[in-house]
Amino acid sequence: MLRGLAFAGRVLLSGLAFTAAVPQAAVAAPGKKPEDALKGRIILSERPFPASFRSDASFIAHMKKADTKGFKYGGRDKIPVEFMAFFAQPVNVTQLQGTLYDVTERLEMRENFPIYPGTKGGRVLASYFEMRKETIEAERRYKLVITSGFRGVVLAEADFAVKAD
Repeated sequence: MLRGLAFAGRVLLSGLAFTAAVPQAAVAAPGKKPEDALKGRIILSERPFPASFRSDASFIAHMKKADTKGFKYGGRDKIPVEFMAFFAQPVNVTQLQGTLYDVTERLEMRENFPIYPGTKGGRVLASYFEMRKETIEAERRYKLVITSGFRGVVLAEADFAVKAD
């Protein structure tokens, strides 16, 4: 009987702790860090990202505005793509895996490339890759996935399309 009361008391206390934490979380939301606001996402762009931002809010706003969902070759054989990935947890490895999948009809791996983070323990990664016409065809939809290794845990992803000229 005493054991049942102790359990009921823990449930009641944990419920109170949750209720007390909710207003604080609502107050903390406007000051979110970019890695929290964009976690699990990869922002793609043909243009380089700025080296710094005035504030976290301007960083987040720029990333949402710069996020490109459609690319065109425009007479070129390749498209240079800058990307910034935001991870939910710090990444403590020296190599990640970038994989491009064609998702137009079914999931088909099209390209695979290594990514070397500059430092261990980071939650934001800026890098680039090139899409080439011979492997990444126009008029198709793709998914870029960053994993912790070949067939590893998915850390971030982005969906985009390559359109005809």
